[in-house]
Amino acid sequence: MSTDKELMLDRVNCMSDDMDSNEILGRLFMISRLEHSKKRCQEEGIIKDSELEEHFKEKRRKYAAL
Repeated sequence: MSTDKELMLDRVNCMSDDMDSNEILGRLFMISRLEHSKKRCQEEGIIKDSELEEHFKEKRRKYAAL
């Protein structure tokens, strides 16, 4: 079984050599969030498109009020 460090290094090694450190960190963060979302979907099931749409509408209303 690979360690988290090994998995991260494998991912970095697959990235383009011309990426700067901010791009690499952003990409690693995005991959991490996608894997987390995939795991949650597998464990908790998925939600309907209409529920997802309402969730983000509420978030937009919340941040627009700030």
